[in-house]
Formats: sequence, C-alpha cells, structure tokens
Amino acid sequence: MINGHAALFTTCLLLLPTLVGAQGDDTSFNWKFEEGNKLMEEKFYNQAAEVWKELVDTNPENANLNYKLGYSYFNSYNQQAKALPYLEKAAQLRASASYGGFNTAGYDPFDPKETNAPVEVDYYLGRAYHLSGDFNKADSQYQKFIDETDDKHNLYDQAQLGLSQTANARELMKDPKDYQVSNIGPVINSEYPDFGPVISVDGNALFYTTRRVHNDSSNFGIFDEVAGLPHESIYVSYKDREGNWQTPELLNINEVGNHLATINVSADGQTLFIYRNDNGDGNIYESKLVGEIWSDPVLMGSDINTKAWETHGALSADGNTFYFVSDRKGGYGGRDLYRVVRLPDGEWSKAQNLGPNVNTKYDEDGAFIHPNGRTLYFSSLGHTSMGGFDVFQTEMLEDGTWAPPVNIGYPLNTPDDEVFFVTTADGRRGYFSSDQMGGYGEKDIYFVDLPMEMEAAGLTVLKGFIIPPPGQTLPPSTILYVTDKETGEVKSYKPRQRDGVYVAILPPCKEYNLDYRVDDKTIHTEDVFVECESAYQEINKEIYLNPVSLAGPASIVDLPEGAPPGSKEKGLTPEEVAAGGVVGAGVVAAGGKEKSDMTDKEVKESGTGHVTPDASYAKEYARYYAYNEKDIDQQEGDWQAFVDKVVELIDTKGKANIVIEASASKVPTRTYGSNDNLSKLRMEDARKRLIEAVSVKGKDPNALLLEAVNSLVQGPAYKGDYKATDKYGKFQYVKLKVR
Repeated sequence: MINGHAALFTTCLLLLPTLVGAQGDDTSFNWKFEEGNKLMEEKFYNQAAEVWKELVDTNPENANLNYKLGYSYFNSYNQQAKALPYLEKAAQLRASASYGGFNTAGYDPFDPKETNAPVEVDYYLGRAYHLSGDFNKADSQYQKFIDETDDKHNLYDQAQLGLSQTANARELMKDPKDYQVSNIGPVINSEYPDFGPVISVDGNALFYTTRRVHNDSSNFGIFDEVAGLPHESIYVSYKDREGNWQTPELLNINEVGNHLATINVSADGQTLFIYRNDNGDGNIYESKLVGEIWSDPVLMGSDINTKAWETHGALSADGNTFYFVSDRKGGYGGRDLYRVVRLPDGEWSKAQNLGPNVNTKYDEDGAFIHPNGRTLYFSSLGHTSMGGFDVFQTEMLEDGTWAPPVNIGYPLNTPDDEVFFVTTADGRRGYFSSDQMGGYGEKDIYFVDLPMEMEAAGLTVLKGFIIPPPGQTLPPSTILYVTDKETGEVKSYKPRQRDGVYVAILPPCKEYNLDYRVDDKTIHTEDVFVECESAYQEINKEIYLNPVSLAGPASIVDLPEGAPPGSKEKGLTPEEVAAGGVVGAGVVAAGGKEKSDMTDKEVKESGTGHVTPDASYAKEYARYYAYNEKDIDQQEGDWQAFVDKVVELIDTKGKANIVIEASASKVPTRTYGSNDNLSKLRMEDARKRLIEAVSVKGKDPNALLLEAVNSLVQGPAYKGDYKATDKYGKFQYVKLKVR
C-alpha cells in the first residue's frame, strides 16, 4: 500500500514531462510496448498497467508482458491486489534460471521481441504472496530469488528481509491482540482516499489528508497525473458537545494543484505541522491558528529541513523537542528518526539521530510522541515488522536512551503498510488509515480501542470549554494562565476561538492556580492539586462567561446539555459500513471571525504582568462516597453549614457563585455504565440538592451562579481489588465551593 504523502518521493522525483499520446493511427505492438516502458520509467504505473493489460489480452502466454503488467499493478497507486495472477503467470512461463536482472545479458526489458521474464519476478511474486497472507508460498519465492542471485543484486537484501518478516508475521499472528477496530464513519470518510489522521490532545479536532473534490469545487477537474485523482488537501473536523464529528472543513492554507498533507498538531491545537512536496524535496512546514484562520505555512528552520527528504514530524507537549524523519546522509540506512531541542534563545538545536535502538538499516517513518513525552510511536520496515511498515512503540529511559521497540501487534499491524498512527492522550484509542479493511473509499480513517495495559502513565491532562453566552463568540483576548504555586512558573494557554476548547498538560504532584482571563480581567480562578498517581488522569473543566458582561458566571439552574470535552465518538464495524450504516450527519457550528484576533504574544505584550489572583472560597463542602453511591444526605451537618453560607451570601450580595466538582475512581461500574456517567450523575445530584436546599430556605435558586463544572475520572488503575477503599475512596466524591 502506498501511504499518502510519503509516496510522493517515488512519484515526484522528476518534473514529470507531458506524456506523448497516441499519434495518428500508430497502435502497433511495438509502439504500445515502447509507451508502456516510458510510463514505467516515469513511474506512471496506473497508466502503464492499462497499456500492458491491452498487450497481455492479445498475448496471454508472453512471460515478459505478464511480468510488466504484474509489476505495474504491484507499484500502482491503488491496484496492488491485481498483481498476483499476472506475476504467477510470468513466473510459470519464465524459461530458465540463467536469466539475470535488468540490463544484464539474457534479458532485455526494452526489446519488444523479449518474451521471457527476469529473475526479479520471483521476488515480486514472493512479495505479492506475502501481502495476501500466503507466507509459505512467499518464503518459497523469496528463497528461489536468493538462490538465483547474489548479494550484489539490489533486491537480494529485500528478499532476506521478506523471509524474516514472514517469520515475524507467523509469531505475531499466534498472539492476536484484543483490538477493537472501527471505521470513523461517513462524516469523515468519503469515496476518495482519506488518510493521515491527526488528533488534538483534547480529542475534539481531527485533521486529515484527503483526495476529494473541495466543497467549493475549486479543484474540480484538476488532477494529479500519477494517481488520476485530485491533489492531496487538508481538512479538519471538530466534535460537538455530544461527541459527534461535524462536517469537515477545508483548511484555508490548501493550494490547488499542489500536494499538502497533515503531519501532526501541537498539544494545544494551535500549531499544525504540514508536509509539502516542494518538487521532490519534501519539507516540513508549520502553520499557526490565529482566531479561526490558519497562517500561511512557514518552512521549519534550523537543522530540521535539508536538501534531503523530510517526511514527518511531531512536537512534544511541552514544545521543547521536535521529532522528525529524514533520509539525510550519516544515518543508519534509508529514512531515520531524528530530534532537535529548543535552545534558550528559542531556536532549534542541531539534529541528533535517535540511535540504533530505534533506527535500522531499513526505513523508519511516521513519528508520534505521546503527550507524556516518553512514549514514541513510529513505523518501520525493520525490527520485527510482519511486512511493509509496522507500528512500533518505545519508551525513553531515564538516561535519555530508548528501550528496544515493541511491535504493537496483529491485527492492527498486517503484512501491508501501517503508517501515521496517533493516539489519544490516555493512550487507549489510536487513529490510523487503511485500505485493507473495507470502507467508503480507497483509504479510510479508522480508530482502534486499545487494551487497559496500554493506557498512558504519569500524565494529567486539563481540558475543557470556556462557554460564552448563546449567540456570542469567545473574545479573542481569552487566555488561561496556569501557575505552578511552588516555583511561580506561569504558562499561558489560548482556547480555540470557534468553540472555547482549551487543553494543558500538568505534571503530577503539584498545586496549580488556574486563572481564566478576558481582556486581562479574571473571570474565574481556582487552585487545583494534581494527585501523585502514576495512572493517566484527566481533569475536565467547563468555565462559564456572564451572559451580559462577559465577566462573570452563568446560571446553575439550566446546565447546558452535552458531553464533557473529549468524549469518544462511536464508529462502525466493517460489516456496518458494508451495510450502509451512518453514524450521524454532522453539522458545522456557526462561528464569527474577528479581524482583531491577537496572537498569544500580542496579548501578552498588550496586557500588564500576570499576578496570581485570590482563588479562595467562602465555604467548601466535600462528600466522599462508597462504591457506586451518588446521593447527598440533606440532614448532614457539613451540608447544612454549606447551605447556610450560600444563603448568607445571597442575602448580603444578592448572588452566590458556585463551583461543582464531581469525581469517580477507575473501579468499573456496571450500574451506571461507565465512570464518566457516574461522575456526571454525582455532579447533577449535587446541583439538584443545592437548588432544593436553597428553595427550602425561601431563596430564589436563580441567585446561584455557576462559575465552573468539573468532571473527573481519576486515581490508580483498577487492579481487581474493589474492596480497597483506602486506595480508591479518595477519588469518589463531589465537592461544592461558594464565594
């Protein structure tokens, strides 16, 4: 399988000349034979296959024509499956083993009178058997090719690699992993190839590459001659609050008539990394989100891009390390993985090869660094690949070296190529593209639910919405400041203006102040302590702006409907896709654009220095639950004291600002379906109980103003010991705060 923009190196090395078409009535065998060879030389394999198919139909017993047709299909953009019968026929018809490779005595690929097939047919037939899963026949053909050639042949090493890969495949298929694979559905996928998925850390934005006709028809009738399809373009889809993908949007940076492809996105979703072909010198670019507009792509500097081929890259969550792929000289072979680090002056360092634990003498590609900064996913032809590129996982050790990579297993990996694999922040869901599983187009985007043991460790993600009043957009000056209360270090995060989504990575065992500001005025602030847990933790916070002044909270009586940010979408099985299943139509939310949008730098320069605000509350209440409990005892003394303070604030100030935080542990719950549901039910119960208690006291519940809602599932990973209340109990609670 040819994987998106990575294939451009093999198809765009040359400035492709205009092909010579049929002239007059010249349709002779010799003329077609010459045309087929020219198309193969220019790597127009799909078009070459059409010519060879005509000739094979009239000369079915010609070994050379069958070989050329099988070879063209095998190297085509999307017809590899057609290669096998023609390569089989060519191998069967091939005369003696005395014929050598291309341009050697005994076989002339450019002579129309040549009827024999070259020795290479055995290698390509072995590879075709390999892709079809017939490993015994593949081994036989690989070995036959090795026996007939020597290590001077350019495919000799590839045949030996094939033998090791079929052995790996047998072992990996003995122990299939418990992967649940789903098609992401027709809102994202189309009848055209869709591939290269890139998911934001919050899980709410999906960027991907597609070869569809643009929504505005701007690329209608403009085709890439190699594939016979529109050029690669970048689209993005955002989730609504129910977790459904909305109709994909064409990014404003796309170039009609040129390939542009997704690579990765920064943790905060504000920087998109892009591959551009640049006439065969593939390079990595970056584009910044300013308001709702992506800036023109800028070539990444320093030692990242060179005259060599740079195909892929990924930025660490802290923004200080960039991992990328290059075939520059001095590597271990083919394309290798490198990294650069941010210097004190903000520039990138010289590139450093990741070393022989990661890189092999074969190609590596598709780097993705998990937000924890330690787990690296990449694809490789080497290591224990079962054929083509397989996805591997490695961990950075304490000394900065990398652990031996581990194949993430079958059935996600197959004898074909698996490249450009990315995961969600919790490590439990991966996104990838494939054309092997059946779908809507030649390539579709899929997601895979991964087993519990693959959950990311040592990472806490703060994510949420800042919600403006109905009919209004988020002011472009909105910023979240996160202050480490021990060191005083301050980091700023800019929410996405179209929907108010924000995300931050918080190291554990620390207390932070969260300061949400509009026009440098605090609209909400609170202190949070991130537990010292090794398991993945997620903090979901929804912050409300005042419907009138944009400076205060909304009403507690009517919470907005919908799921917390990062809700996981539902997908379709291949069987459901074949049956015409539909996930949902998806509707793009309207959002105004502000010409006055400012970058983070502009906002910081225009405002005063950051001062951590007072995050204290007049009163706090906490209710800790036993397993599966969710109710509040209205007669409890601490609850009555909290209600009295709320009433007092209503009497003195005319309002009471409330924050509700609900949490569930990771002990599974069958009663409530999921811990996410249990956490939300605890939050909803607390909301209702407070409204009831205030009403009983004779006060108007509309005086309760909601600043924020926090929903969490946290604590250590479940080990089957649900009776260990000391271990899990402190993560089963609801907390209310008032000021």
